[in-house]
Amino acid sequence: MTEHQITAPHAVLLVEPRDGSEQTSEMIRGERFRILEERAGWLRAENAFDGHVGWLPPGTPHAEPVAPTHRVRALRADLHPAPTHRAPPVGTLSFGSWVTLDGRAENGWVGVADGLWLFAGWLEPVDDAPAADPLAIALRFLETPYVWGGRSAFGIDCSGLVLTAMAAAAGVVSHHSSGMQRKDERLGTWLSDDGRDVAYEPGDIVFFPGHVGMMVDGTNLLHATVFTMSVVIEPLAEVAKRAAINGVRRPVLPRA
Repeated sequence: MTEHQITAPHAVLLVEPRDGSEQTSEMIRGERFRILEERAGWLRAENAFDGHVGWLPPGTPHAEPVAPTHRVRALRADLHPAPTHRAPPVGTLSFGSWVTLDGRAENGWVGVADGLWLFAGWLEPVDDAPAADPLAIALRFLETPYVWGGRSAFGIDCSGLVLTAMAAAAGVVSHHSSGMQRKDERLGTWLSDDGRDVAYEPGDIVFFPGHVGMMVDGTNLLHATVFTMSVVIEPLAEVAKRAAINGVRRPVLPRA
């Protein structure tokens, strides 16, 4: 089946092919997808990154795939029309976006395939292993707005935060669903069904009905929540008052 590639900074995946439908996930620049169905300009797409399926709205920018050379390692990276900070940005890419450099380089700036420029310090080669653990990646998203179905620096939800962090730092591409993540043994060793008597460590993944977060230390949870409409750090005990813990996993990270 032919693959296509998102060329917009990001694109929503909706549950149904209509305006106003609920968002189910998101794709970001450079990700590839397969078209499963087309209906009046709407494309039912399967994201090659995580296998998530949803409807792309008509007019979503995409093209034939081009091999990426770099990925964005900054939380957000502005696209400029000239190689200078004085040129007003014309777009923004999220952490994890894939770009293809075109060989232009000037004063610490590099050209991308669409003729625009990115600051070189925001990028890393695609074959470089990220020099951070999942928690460090997740902490970059602190105060990012909460968006149901989001998984980018433009907006993110609870399972999107865990998915992004684990994929970027541990190479584990799980599901954009807290319930499916709870069952995913690739995310780590199962420690507890209810969180009792767990000596929490940084990076532990804590599950609740319909929710998930990541421990910052022995007592505090990092999570994207509708209660603040943002990514925040809260005492785990306070979060557990709103919904009971129903699982804890400890990621097994690759050795350096």
